[in-house]
Amino acid sequence: MGLIDSIKNEAKGNRTVIQSSEAAQLEKILNKLFYLPRNIEAETAFVKQVMTRGADSQERIGLHASALIKGEKDFCIREQVLALMYKQLQGEQLSVDLLRIFEEGNAIHEKWQRLFIRAGYSEPHELDLTRTNKKYRINYTPDIICRIPEFYKEDMVGELKSVNTFQFKKMVENNKPHPSAGKQLQWYMYLTGLKKGFVLSEDKNTQAFKIEVYDFDFNIVAPFIERAEQIKYHYKEFNKNGKMVSRPSDANSPACKRCSKCAMLDACWNIGMGRVKL
Repeated sequence: MGLIDSIKNEAKGNRTVIQSSEAAQLEKILNKLFYLPRNIEAETAFVKQVMTRGADSQERIGLHASALIKGEKDFCIREQVLALMYKQLQGEQLSVDLLRIFEEGNAIHEKWQRLFIRAGYSEPHELDLTRTNKKYRINYTPDIICRIPEFYKEDMVGELKSVNTFQFKKMVENNKPHPSAGKQLQWYMYLTGLKKGFVLSEDKNTQAFKIEVYDFDFNIVAPFIERAEQIKYHYKEFNKNGKMVSRPSDANSPACKRCSKCAMLDACWNIGMGRVKL
């Protein structure tokens, strides 16, 4: 057995997360947050902000940053162009199992966001607040914008992920990053103009967490920018001559696997509520 394997096996037995020195430093800082007293006024303001945001309408509309980082098999330009023009489904196309998972993730997000408020690292308005990139009309919602002076002197973006125990153990034992959060974080860094960020992945069962620290890398976000440009182009083409970009080759019916989970299903196929303009 080599030295690296020995270290990994020992870490596994001690439930130790193998990570970079920067990540280890940030983990120590964040563990101290659990000893802080509650900031009742600010934490209450944050919870109220989350609960009352968009009180007039909680509809999800428009183009969202997370859609542009999907894999090639899942990304659909037509879906994104339609999202700029028509109302979309609000989750009724998703299974209740998936909705329960989302709700649990929301609770874990709120826990960490309140801890950042307690530490004075973030203000309520810097947590889970939707912003818009005007150039591409992209809505994006960073989980955390923070300042941790003992770690980094400037603002950072934080991305929170809740993962099941099996996935978390696999990430730890193989010293692997979260499969998608790093890309999402880089995209948010580009959209906010910030140069450093971190991913915090928490095991839903044990509350153990793993930190990944990233510096901004333009090469990672270049494909997402290209997609944004394509969406912008096809949107203009539709408004100019009425020509809508075609569906992917495997999107062959409203009931097919790809289309059945799409938020723009009704607008794309003109079924259900049809094409309701924004």
